[in-house]
Amino acid sequence: MKTCIAIVDASRARLFVHTRSDGAGGLHDDLVERAALVVPGRRLREGARFSDSRPGANRVGTRQYGFDDHRGANVLHEDAAFAERVIDELSHLVADPACSRLVVCASPRMLGMLRYYATGLRGRGVVVDELSRDLVKLTVPELRDQLAAYGILPAATPPRLAAH
Repeated sequence: MKTCIAIVDASRARLFVHTRSDGAGGLHDDLVERAALVVPGRRLREGARFSDSRPGANRVGTRQYGFDDHRGANVLHEDAAFAERVIDELSHLVADPACSRLVVCASPRMLGMLRYYATGLRGRGVVVDELSRDLVKLTVPELRDQLAAYGILPAATPPRLAAH
């Protein structure tokens, strides 16, 4: 059984596949990062992203005027485009017939956008679970432990020691 996991914030998405199987060597548990998506401009401060550094920009004579540059709308558009890109990548992971579950972890606003674009994923018979948390900066072992603590993944299995 495979679980696809998306860990997303406004500037970065990390896509994982978790597999757990019971084979001849015992219980095997893997969490593997399959893709990482980045929006480089989203990490800049708002002033750096939207400033017009040309001499005289936003000025007339000696007075400075504030123009409505629609920053909020631009940010919303960037976030929506990124959410759509994340869902497109996830659709490739979820296309695997062994994938029976999708877990999406994101901040509330990004989670809403991902939910909007994920409507096509729900029709494939995949169970979709959501977690309103920003976990994108965690290492893979920290992420594994955190997802187990939230009940998203089963508790990690301790490594087996070889018998002598």
